[in-house]
Amino acid sequence: MYPVIIHQAGPLPIKTTVKWPSTDVVTMAVSGSAWAQSPNTTVAVNVSVGDQMIGTLQMYANQSGVHLTLPTAYLASLNNPGQVTVTLAAANGTTLTDGNDMFTAVLLY
Repeated sequence: MYPVIIHQAGPLPIKTTVKWPSTDVVTMAVSGSAWAQSPNTTVAVNVSVGDQMIGTLQMYANQSGVHLTLPTAYLASLNNPGQVTVTLAAANGTTLTDGNDMFTAVLLY
């Protein structure tokens, strides 16, 4: 199964509650975009499941004000089945997102 758990425009943070499907490791594919107000800086998005940060999508921004597609991250997480909160949040103060940025997260199991 490949349920899409997030598919929405920014801004960050984005939170959703999902039913975690397994006690086994579940991979999550996460994609999105972001921009920076200043050139030569890193834009990054942290991905958390529950209270555990499981990974980061990031890209170096050579230009300011340009929405950058972040490389899709494939992140593994081990949780107990049941309700859990998945959060996408800016990883630093230079990462900006707005309604022009789209985020998608899919569970792969």
